[in-house]
Amino acid sequence: MTIPALPDAPALGDSPEVFNTKAFAFVAALDDWGTAANAVAAAVDADATSADADAATATTQAGIATTGANTATTQAGIATTKAGEAATSANLADASADAAALSAAAAATFDPDLYLAKSGNLSGLANTATARDNLGVEIGADVQAYDANLTSLANKGLFKKVDATIVAWTKTGAGTATSATTIYIDVNGSIKTIASGASITMPTLAAGTDYAIWAKTDGTLEATSNHTSPPTANARKVGGFHYAAGSNATGTSGGNTTAQINEYSFWDLKFKPSCADPRGMTLVGGAYWMDIYLTGVDAITNGSSKYNVTMADGSSPPKVPTMFGGNGSTTYGTYTWFEAMELATAFGKRCPTQREFMSAMYGTTEASSIGSDQGSTVLNAAYTSKWGVIQSTGVLWIWGDDRGGAYATGGWNANTEGRGSEYNAPNAVLLGGDWGLGSELRFSVLGLERRCLGLERLHRFAVLL
Repeated sequence: MTIPALPDAPALGDSPEVFNTKAFAFVAALDDWGTAANAVAAAVDADATSADADAATATTQAGIATTGANTATTQAGIATTKAGEAATSANLADASADAAALSAAAAATFDPDLYLAKSGNLSGLANTATARDNLGVEIGADVQAYDANLTSLANKGLFKKVDATIVAWTKTGAGTATSATTIYIDVNGSIKTIASGASITMPTLAAGTDYAIWAKTDGTLEATSNHTSPPTANARKVGGFHYAAGSNATGTSGGNTTAQINEYSFWDLKFKPSCADPRGMTLVGGAYWMDIYLTGVDAITNGSSKYNVTMADGSSPPKVPTMFGGNGSTTYGTYTWFEAMELATAFGKRCPTQREFMSAMYGTTEASSIGSDQGSTVLNAAYTSKWGVIQSTGVLWIWGDDRGGAYATGGWNANTEGRGSEYNAPNAVLLGGDWGLGSELRFSVLGLERRCLGLERLHRFAVLL
C-alpha cells in the first residue's frame, strides 16, 4: 500500500482558469492522501502487533525446546536404552529452535519506519508513533502552505475602503487632500492600511493638470503629474484628481480665478468613470461623469478633455481616431453630429443628453456669452459650473446625444458621412450657445436642424459611472 503524491499546488502566476483547476485537484487529492495515510498507519499497527505475537511464540517454543533437550540429556545418562528416544527429542528440539529463529528473524525484518519511508517518502523515524506524528505534520504543512497561497492570491490587487460608498479622497484646501476613509491596499504584495485623514504629499501644483495618487511601499500617499511612472519603486497608482485654473461655481454666476483642486474630479480604483481614462472628468451630482474641457483638435493624442489646447469645431475639426481609420494626421470634415458620435465612441464615452447637460452646466452665468472666439480650452471663470465644467455655456455650441422632432425633407438622406443613408432623418440637438449670442441666449439648450446649421460646432463628452 502506498500514499499517492500530491499534485502541484496553484501558484500566484497561474491564470484564473489554471489556478481554479489546480486548486480543485489539490483539494480532492488531499482527501485521497489523508485516506491512504490512515490506511498505511493502520497497516503499520497491524503488522507490528502480528510481529510481536510471532516473537512471543518463538520465545516460548525455544524455552520448551531447551527444556526438552535437558530432559533428553538426563535420560541418556540414566539409561542408554533411551538414547534413541533422547536423540529423537533433541532433533525435535532443534527443529523447534529453528522455527523460533525464523519467526524472530521475520519480526526483526519488518521495519515500520522503513515501510512508512517507502510509502510516504518519510525517513529518519524512530518508531511507529513518531512516524504517525510526522505523517500528520506533513499533511498539516501542506494544508498550511495551500492556505497561505490562497490568502496571498486573495489579497493580490486588494483595494478595500471601509466606506465603499464614497470616493477615497477629500479636499482639505485649495491644493491639499487626505484620505476620506480607511483603506486597505495591496502594495507590491504587502497589505498597507491607510488611515482616514492620511495626508497626500503634493508636488508644486500646476493649473489645468491632472494628478495621479500613488500608494507607496512605506504606507504613505503621494500625488504626481506622471500617470505611468511611480514616484518610488513599486508604488501603486490608486486614484487621481484635477487641479483647475479656477474654482467651481458657488452660485449661478460661475467661479473665480483661484487655482484649486476640483473636489468632484477625485477618483479611485473603485470609484471612477467607466471609460478607460478618468483624467479631465468631473462627477455631476453623483450620477454621471462629464468632460471638464471642450474637445481639442488633437484629442487622439491629448485625450478628450485637456486644458489650454486648440478647440475642435467646424473650422478646426478633430483628428480621426485610429480605430475608425485615422492615421494620426487626417481630420474629420466639418465635425458633424455623426463624426462627434464616432469620436466619443473612440474614448469609451458619448455625448451628453439634454437633461444631463442642463444639470452639468448649473452654476454658469445664464443668458450671456463670452463675446469672442476663445480658440482654446482656457478658463472663463464666469462660465464654470458648480461641478467644475469649464466653458460650459456661451462659448461654443456642442452636440447633444438627442435626436428628434420633425424632419425638414422627407425621404432618404445620405448625411451619415459615407455610412449609408437615413430615411426621414430626425434633427440633432445643439447645446450651450456660442460666443456671439449675448443676452439673446435665454436658455442653455437649443434644438436646431442639423443640415441647415452654418454655426461653429464642437463637442464635450459624458460617461456613466
